[in-house]
This record gives sequence, structure tokens and C-alpha cells, in this order.
Amino acid sequence: MDASVRARLERLARIMDPYRDTPRRIPATAVRDDAPSPDSPPSPGEGDDVRWCFCGHCLPSTNAEENVCCRVVPEVVAKGNDDCITRHADFSSVCLNAAVLEATFYILADFDVQMDAELHKKYRFVAYRLFTKWVWKRLGRHNRVVLPACVVARIRHEYPSATYVGFQHPHLD
Repeated sequence: MDASVRARLERLARIMDPYRDTPRRIPATAVRDDAPSPDSPPSPGEGDDVRWCFCGHCLPSTNAEENVCCRVVPEVVAKGNDDCITRHADFSSVCLNAAVLEATFYILADFDVQMDAELHKKYRFVAYRLFTKWVWKRLGRHNRVVLPACVVARIRHEYPSATYVGFQHPHLD
């Protein structure tokens, strides 16, 4: 096979990788230097304690790993909003607009990304992917991030369901 054809095929394979936008995990040490610190450190995931939330819009999760505020994620803070990321001018357009979510769903379906048939679950999946793409651009295969709790709460409020899955670590093949 010709070297230029091989290079072109490899480039196309990288572009069409369905896992390239899968969120990657945030290191536990990713905390803003200027973030206020409470008198006694909270125990994330216990009860309704949201002292770890600095934006005022996070809801606690039963999984302590998911209790991450948008104000402590450097990539989210870099978006330039001094308030909660869910109040950013572009958040609703990118992550909550049903027409955008539907169009993106069909794009992902072209790449054989498997999604649930239930509409709200499908929209949440796509909204999480779009938020990840908007903030982190490209993460790479098997790289995931825990999304800020306020983002998850806002998307779940817009597209509710009876049950939720939460953050899942990637399955390494």
C-alpha cells in the first residue's frame, strides 16, 4: 500500500474514533488555589453536605467521587465565567438545546455509538458528551472526567429520568 494512502487512512481512523470524546477522570488534587476552604473539611457524599460546592448550584451525590464543583476544575474555570458554568451564556445552547442534542445524536449514530432508546436518557448522554467536548476538546480513548455536579444536576433537571447511572470508569479492553 502506498505510504500516502496509509497515512490518510490512519488520519481518518483517528478522526472517526468513537471514543475520542469520552470524558476522562479528574485528579482528586485538582483544586483551585483561590477556592475558599471551610473551617472543617467536608466529607463528600455524606448526606446533603455541599460545602465542597463553591458555585451554589451543585447537588450532592451518593458517590463521593462525583461531588466536584465547576469552580475547582481549571478547564471549566478557563471558560471565563465567574459564576457557575451552568449560568455561562453558551451552556444552554451547547448542552440543553433539544435541536442541538437531536442533531448530535444522529451524528453519533453514524459512528455506531450505542445509546439507549429512551429520549431523556439519550439527550443526557449527548449533553454530557457535548459539555465534555466544549470544555476539554478531545480527551482520547478511555479517558474520562467526572463532570461537575452542577452540570449533571442541570442536565438531569432538563431531561429527568426515574433512575440515573452516574460516573463510570472506562472498560479497558
